Amino acid sequence: MSDSAASPALETRGLHKRYGAVHALRGIDLSVRRGEMFALLGPNGAGKTTLFSILATLLRPSEGEARVLGFDSARERVQVRQRIGIVFQEPALEGKLSVRDNLYLMGLFYGLSSRAARARAIELLRTLGLEEVAGREAQKLSGGQKRRVELARALVATPELLFLDEATLGLDVDARRQFWAEVRRYVGTGGTVFLTTHYMDEAEPADRIALIDHGRIIALGSPQELKARVGGGILLLATDDDAQAATWLREHGHHPEVSERGVLLVEPEPATVLPALLASLPVRTRRAEVHEPSLEDVFLKLTGRALEGSPAGPAPRAAGGRP
Repeated sequence: MSDSAASPALETRGLHKRYGAVHALRGIDLSVRRGEMFALLGPNGAGKTTLFSILATLLRPSEGEARVLGFDSARERVQVRQRIGIVFQEPALEGKLSVRDNLYLMGLFYGLSSRAARARAIELLRTLGLEEVAGREAQKLSGGQKRRVELARALVATPELLFLDEATLGLDVDARRQFWAEVRRYVGTGGTVFLTTHYMDEAEPADRIALIDHGRIIALGSPQELKARVGGGILLLATDDDAQAATWLREHGHHPEVSERGVLLVEPEPATVLPALLASLPVRTRRAEVHEPSLEDVFLKLTGRALEGSPAGPAPRAAGGRP
């Protein structure tokens, strides 16, 4: 294996970023392997976009170092930009140009010859299922179509590394599914993906996930490794008075967390303890759910609050209530 193949695709050491009195990043140490899909998961304001922007050469760190494909993201920005593709939160298409011309123009920006840029545009239109809208002005596309064109633009120069910053924000379920299918296809060809999201279902397919909160990485591992940190199954109760229920549970040796979802308990065998709790709680239980830990549960356990914007949890396997 060559040295470049063995080295990390991304690496940060002691990374800090300050905006005046705001300390957005607080000592980020991170390493992303080549060929992996890596997700940075956290609520809005956690520091995701700041870290993304430093790695993508758009911001300079206040302290520490970030290396992308072996290059310093602050001092060797040109070398980094020649090797990456980016899809931002906000659309960056030329609205009055056709889809085909958007791709062609991006190819020229990356230094492709006119012939190579046109050939690459045709290839991506076919690969991403955009041939039917190739001649349409970008501003007349649907949200899902625009996102696929954004992805095509990012892939024009066949980048070694693809950055995605909240790339499916505002898309419906079908459009998001199509977008991620194309991203997984890119990873299957050996590409590396670094994505930010606050949707746990988007982070779930990643090889590894870093949970970020208040500018710090609070957990890192595969989805399975992170879920194992919860230490059991999840019992979620929705009652007439969650605060009173939590107080009673603490008094009886449990360790509940209260969120907008209800009262959450981590138990080795949650289905076993559920009947006794339903019979003994001093408040009425309107809904009870038992499920395997999710990334939402991991974040709640580590921080005491839920991820913003996360979809509803899994369907319940047990339910009941006391009248």
